[in-house]
Amino acid sequence: MEDAREVAVAKLAEILKHPDDLNTKIGPLIRKLTKEKASIDAQLNTGVQTQLDYVQQGLETLNVSTQSNIRVKGNMQRIDKLCGDTRHMIKDFDRINQLSQIHKNFVATQEKVKSFQALYQRLNEVENLFRPLQADIFEPQSDLLQVHYNLFKLEEFRDQTMHQARESPQDVLNTLRTYFRRVDVLSDDFAQHLWHLARNMLVLVEEGCGPTIVIMVKIIECEERADEKALAARQAQANHHDLQLRNNNNNNEELPSQQQQKWRLAEGNPRTIKSYRVGFFEQVHESIVERFDQELAPYREVDDWVGALDTTDFIFNDLELVFDQIVPKFPKKYKIFPHFVLEYHRHTYEMLNQMVNQELDAGSILRLLRFVRDYYATMSTRLGVTEELLEPQLLDGQEQSLVDEYLKLVRTTLADWTSNLMSSESRDFIKRENPPEESTDGQFGMAGAVDMFQIINQQIDVAADANQGMLLYLVVSECSKVIKDSQTFWKRLLTTELRKQLDEPVDVPEGFVEYVMALANDQVKCADFADGLLERIVPLVESRYKVQAEEKLATAVKGYIHVASAAREALLDVTFNDIRPVFNDLFTIRWYEQPLIPSVIETLKDYCQDFMHLNQQLFQKLLNDILDRFLILYLQSMRNRKATFKMEVCLDKIQNDVRISFNFFAKYIPVEELEDRFDVIEKVHTLLESNRRMIFVDYYSLRQAYPDIPLAFVEDILGKRDDLDKSALKDIMEGIKAKAREYEPQVDTPPTIFSRIKW
Repeated sequence: MEDAREVAVAKLAEILKHPDDLNTKIGPLIRKLTKEKASIDAQLNTGVQTQLDYVQQGLETLNVSTQSNIRVKGNMQRIDKLCGDTRHMIKDFDRINQLSQIHKNFVATQEKVKSFQALYQRLNEVENLFRPLQADIFEPQSDLLQVHYNLFKLEEFRDQTMHQARESPQDVLNTLRTYFRRVDVLSDDFAQHLWHLARNMLVLVEEGCGPTIVIMVKIIECEERADEKALAARQAQANHHDLQLRNNNNNNEELPSQQQQKWRLAEGNPRTIKSYRVGFFEQVHESIVERFDQELAPYREVDDWVGALDTTDFIFNDLELVFDQIVPKFPKKYKIFPHFVLEYHRHTYEMLNQMVNQELDAGSILRLLRFVRDYYATMSTRLGVTEELLEPQLLDGQEQSLVDEYLKLVRTTLADWTSNLMSSESRDFIKRENPPEESTDGQFGMAGAVDMFQIINQQIDVAADANQGMLLYLVVSECSKVIKDSQTFWKRLLTTELRKQLDEPVDVPEGFVEYVMALANDQVKCADFADGLLERIVPLVESRYKVQAEEKLATAVKGYIHVASAAREALLDVTFNDIRPVFNDLFTIRWYEQPLIPSVIETLKDYCQDFMHLNQQLFQKLLNDILDRFLILYLQSMRNRKATFKMEVCLDKIQNDVRISFNFFAKYIPVEELEDRFDVIEKVHTLLESNRRMIFVDYYSLRQAYPDIPLAFVEDILGKRDDLDKSALKDIMEGIKAKAREYEPQVDTPPTIFSRIKW
């Protein structure tokens, strides 16, 4: 009711959206709904009347049937009374009845004797017809129906005879059993032959013996019908016996013997119930057990469970054969295909449970998980059997525990391998007893990068082969943790060794620069590997994990680039650690007395020659870093405590320094770019040589190009000019400060080299 009310309110809200709708739409809406209600009421009235007519007709039919039953019952009682009365109307009826019974017994005995006399001859004929069929099941079995017909009659004769003689002396029963022993043996052989056919149905259809299966089904159906008749007769006899007991209890007296004889039914069917249909399905079960043992036994003996899973294609091939060749030969009531599917599925379930109970390695666990997924997919696509119809569920829904176990193994494997790898790599990096490896293109490197990603790729490829997007994401996550740990390890080790190299260069082993270059090259390789992994793996991950997987691998790529940048920075620190003292003497008396920058450039040349072993991209970035550091140190040196700018002389020396350094860097950096980078020295040089009238203009030009230049820097270098006294400097700085207040750089102006200088 609440749902209907909500729907009605929503409908009204949709119709009556504006206040004016109350005046314009209410009337037409009421008329429309009234018509619809009248139509629905008419339909309901017609439907109710129709149902009432049907009920009335059923009651009348039931009444007629009741009257008919009463009439039939009365007629039967009158017939019974007439039959009882006629017994007394015929003279000597009991004697006549006895003679008739004696004659019937005599005829039956004569027929029984003739049957016994022909028994062995009939057995010989049936056996001669049956033996060739029994010898080769692939021969045409068309005579099998005739064999079954004759055997059926012989069994019927045996069962009737033994039943009739059930109250005979024991020696008579033993004699009869001896006579029928060959029938029993032939019956057993026939049943075994039939079950042999049932166990080999797949082989029979493969060999083109489909008619044999049809014959087998006909025989089973015949035996089933005979079983049903026998069971029905026994049930009827049991019901009649219960009826007699109830009548006796109700009347508190026994029926006269004559009355009992009148209602005595036949003594039931003496047939031995064979239940061939049940036996057939048991044979099918046994054949499937043998089939699985035949295919999987070689792998079970050596615990090769992956091999066992790889050979399970026979399951789907067999079931396809059943669907195409066997199902059409069976009645629908047998439901032969669902039976085969469930039998094969249960054996598969047991096989997987045996596998799970073993000690499985990571590869076997993944293969198992992939098999379960592929199994259900193949069942659906090739056979049209959905997962819901396959019971019990494979692995009992414990896939997550297997995933956890696999991830534990992956985690342990990655930790062990990477720990050993990092231990070996770090020992080489610290001791530096031998130079790092050198590739054919002259780049330094260590084996760790390749080995690391061989380990990672191996784990990820195995997970990708499992065809489970979630599992692949989890493995990627574990690998990302290992990658992050290795990056952290290298950054710490690099920091430690760099500090030793800078503080105690004499006491540390040689080759630090070479190994740092090898590390930087390896990190670039790893970044490329991780980027390739990102492009290859992310499309395979489940959609709900794609973003996380992409973020983790992208973070790994950034981490490698960051370590490579740290290595590049370490090379930069080592390089300038050797020449930093020279920068302390720039613009001092020593600088005026002898050229200092040429020695700096020579040192840089030597280092750059060594840096040729770097990855080309890293080398180019390092050269740009060297240029930035050179320019920064050169500008910082202008504020040295003992620095002075002797006019004219200093300007020429600065130009000479710029020329020498420009020529050096021009070997590696394009001239256009180099001119832009040296522009800051040029503009500072212009500021230094400006006279009092032009200094404001030159400052303004410098400030426009470098908005973040500190006023303290300008004041400091101007204060070191020997041609400006304090009063002149004060006037100049007041004008510059006023000029600086007039110029406000844009907010989004990028920082310049001055923002990187530590003042």
